[in-house]
Amino acid sequence: MRVLVTGGCGFVGAAVVRLAVERGDQVLNLDRRKKNIAVPALGPVAQREGYARLEADVTDRAMIRAIMREFAPDAVIHLAASVDDDPGAMVDSEIGGAFAVIEAARQYCEKLTGDERRRFRLVHAERGESDVPETPTRSHAARGAAAALLDRWARANDVPLVTCVAGEAFGPWQANASFMARLVASLLYGQPFQMAASGETVRDWLPIRDFASGLLLAAQAAPPLSRFDLSVGAERRDIDIAESVCSLLDERSPMTRQSWSSLLVVDGGGAGASAGPMLDTIEAERDLGWRPQGFHTGLDRLLSWALASHAASQARRTAIAAE
Repeated sequence: MRVLVTGGCGFVGAAVVRLAVERGDQVLNLDRRKKNIAVPALGPVAQREGYARLEADVTDRAMIRAIMREFAPDAVIHLAASVDDDPGAMVDSEIGGAFAVIEAARQYCEKLTGDERRRFRLVHAERGESDVPETPTRSHAARGAAAALLDRWARANDVPLVTCVAGEAFGPWQANASFMARLVASLLYGQPFQMAASGETVRDWLPIRDFASGLLLAAQAAPPLSRFDLSVGAERRDIDIAESVCSLLDERSPMTRQSWSSLLVVDGGGAGASAGPMLDTIEAERDLGWRPQGFHTGLDRLLSWALASHAASQARRTAIAAE
């Protein structure tokens, strides 16, 4: 399969790129990050045959049309997202990017015939909403508007869009500001980790590799204008996740005089805690053949990577100090 991934240097995008290249797909990674800046998450596939990275802005409509025409993808997985908190930049990136991609997909799809047209898919990921209404942020508003634009434009113009909905993805190379990354980093550096709302916030946790496999299967097998939930049934409170991580660390790298859980600190009385989205994966498993490896496998993979990375970092610090 020939796959164009927008935002392929991001957390989710890089996971999709890695998995697609590993299974032998031809992958073009379109991302606005400078090509001279290394992306550690892409290190395992950076030199692999069948993979290319292109520095480009997804909001550039003429360029997106040209790229799609020249690369001739079987599927486009649109994961580019704004990293700017400025409202104007966020609107340009999220909504402008969504329009550029779907309009290019419409024009490209109109020129396809036969099996090529039946095979083509445009896939995008959408964040599952909490069952308890939350105060919307600028980023939530921009991404929600972009998702609505994609859906409505696809239905109006017969674009074979597929939407995949997921909760909280986690895994190696996750953004430092994410809950899981902050938790693991704080523990490994022996620092207390504080959880708001007494750790009662509930999230639906999805290993990043399972998320990536679901997106790629959607690009191959999903009917046009379909929508799939991706979940491994791991709805957990923040305190439950933190205690699970501590238990695994107790097994793998026990502290001398205390348990890792002694570093956990809860704040507040549960006020402000939100509930994760209720996602149902029956359709994804039945219609796409999605077989996720599951929460515990994902958590084990994350901790193996984090412990190895931490040990390497400590070794570098020791070597520098000895010079």
